Amino acid sequence: MQGPALIAGGGIAGLTLALALARRGVTSRLFERAPVLEEAGAGVQLSPNAGRVLEGLGLGAALDAVATRPEGVSICDALTGSRLKRVTLGASAERRWGAPYRVVHRADLQAALAEAVAAAGMTEILLGTEIRAVEETASGVAIETVTDKGSEPVEGAWLAGCDGLRSVVRRAVKLPTAVAGAGLKAWRAVLPASAVPSAFDMREVTVWLGPKAHLVLYPVRKGREANVVIIGDDRVAGPADVAERWAAPARELIAATPTWTPWTLHDRSPDARLKRGRIALLGDAAHAALPSLAQGAAFAIEDAVVLARLVAEGGPAPFDAYQEARLMRVAKLQMNSRRQIRIDHLSGAAAAARNAALRLAPEAALIRGLDWIYGWRDVPLSRT
Repeated sequence: MQGPALIAGGGIAGLTLALALARRGVTSRLFERAPVLEEAGAGVQLSPNAGRVLEGLGLGAALDAVATRPEGVSICDALTGSRLKRVTLGASAERRWGAPYRVVHRADLQAALAEAVAAAGMTEILLGTEIRAVEETASGVAIETVTDKGSEPVEGAWLAGCDGLRSVVRRAVKLPTAVAGAGLKAWRAVLPASAVPSAFDMREVTVWLGPKAHLVLYPVRKGREANVVIIGDDRVAGPADVAERWAAPARELIAATPTWTPWTLHDRSPDARLKRGRIALLGDAAHAALPSLAQGAAFAIEDAVVLARLVAEGGPAPFDAYQEARLMRVAKLQMNSRRQIRIDHLSGAAAAARNAALRLAPEAALIRGLDWIYGWRDVPLSRT
């Protein structure tokens, strides 16, 4: 394929793809509508499946400079504050899955990716540039870009849609663009570690499960700050109302947090495809999922490294191969994410049964249940 790759979107998916292509000697042009590279949201959980990819792209040291490696995940009953189960991470996770489990501020991750892309020198990043139209041509893909100076046609060998939930590129792939309201809202905040009640261990990821809601807290910025997310019914006024019956530490945490950013949650049912011709979709543009398995960023990173490898290998149908490699895995994530949030938000007798099951479950069994996510590697599909 002649000409540069075109990448729509400068978030985690787009920057990872640009870097993965650069590492394999493929030039690209990345178009981002925002005037500066700036991620919305706060924290990101980089499980080993994503961490292994980023280390392979040379970002291990950059990540460790800004990220934290939590020692475990503690799952608690929100109504009582009692711990139901602890899953060990740390060194044992790295031994099992071949890379550490990290938590990081989203802006720090994006900055590390952007710096690596700039240093690689094979990507032109065009900020304040919106893609308005997309079409395939006889030799590649043509797009129309719009800036404050007007519109301009651009051609490339192929196009990657990394432009998020309301992707423009998705329309060119002829897939439904509507997103389903989940009836849920996330309230996000970052606060100083000193403001976190002592019941929350800043060396771990802590998950509190309550009726129709849950809370996640973990360290960012090398433990100087805490990322907090509360997910609950979108008809509720705010975090204090979500947690009004929860144990005191959660209410204290909410009271200590002056500002929350609300974020309405959406997802999509799995699609039948991820590409059309020389146009491929990655990340939320391809497979928006609820955040209950904390894999939105990780699966976007997976998408990027697979697509970059297949294009660089120069096979006869790299986009077909990309779809084959990713379609069933991302569909499994979407469906399991829906299932997990239903489990997390149980109430009454169903919640009591869930809590009892968690207390009785061997930690080893819970860890085995994560192997399909965390143990993933970019291994070419067998053709035998």
